[in-house]
Amino acid sequence: MNRLATIIYIVFCFELGVFLFVFPWNGLWFRNYFVSHYPSIAGIVHNYFLRGAVSGLGLADVWLAFFEVWRFRHELGIARK
Repeated sequence: MNRLATIIYIVFCFELGVFLFVFPWNGLWFRNYFVSHYPSIAGIVHNYFLRGAVSGLGLADVWLAFFEVWRFRHELGIARK
C-alpha cells in the first residue's frame, strides 16, 4: 500500500472508531429514522449490551489505527531501535 493510502486508512479507522465509541451514548442514538418508524427496534436500540458492543467495535477500530501507525513507522524505519 502506498503512503497516502495508508495515512488515509489510519485516519479513517481512528475517526470511525471514535465515532462508534461515543455515538451509542449520545442522545442522537435514540433519535433516528429506524427507531421512529419501527417501534419494535426501540427495545433493541435501548439495550445496554448492544450499545456496549458498538462501543467495543469502536475501541477495536481505534486499536487497529494505532497498530497501523506502529506498523507504518516500522515500515518507514522511523521507529527507535
